[in-house]
Amino acid sequence: MGRVTEKGRLNATVGLGDFINSERSRLYDGATPERRQQFKQAERRREVFHAWNQICANTREGKHVTGLHYVPERDELVVYTDGASWTQELTMMREIIRARMERLGGSVGNIVVKTTRPGFAKKSEG
Repeated sequence: MGRVTEKGRLNATVGLGDFINSERSRLYDGATPERRQQFKQAERRREVFHAWNQICANTREGKHVTGLHYVPERDELVVYTDGASWTQELTMMREIIRARMERLGGSVGNIVVKTTRPGFAKKSEG
């Protein structure tokens, strides 16, 4: 329990999760309908990317992914790979990946796998 200071405020410790939730609510409540839609799309994108990373980030196949793009209008995750063979491999696995993502709360209507254009270099981590 916190203590009341001279100015009458409660001097309490608040967890980071509680602070983030209260800030999210404050921003959302004061936003225009267009801005609220942007917030929802950003949150949805985060859920999809988080689920993908939980399933694929450190896998043999995931190491050949050069980029991800979520298209909210089509509820579609576009996955870019560094070669045609990996595009084919992930295309064959997409329904398995999609089902696993759904179990983690990151469901998508469709996963489309494409080969990255020639000359594109994946950014190194670190």
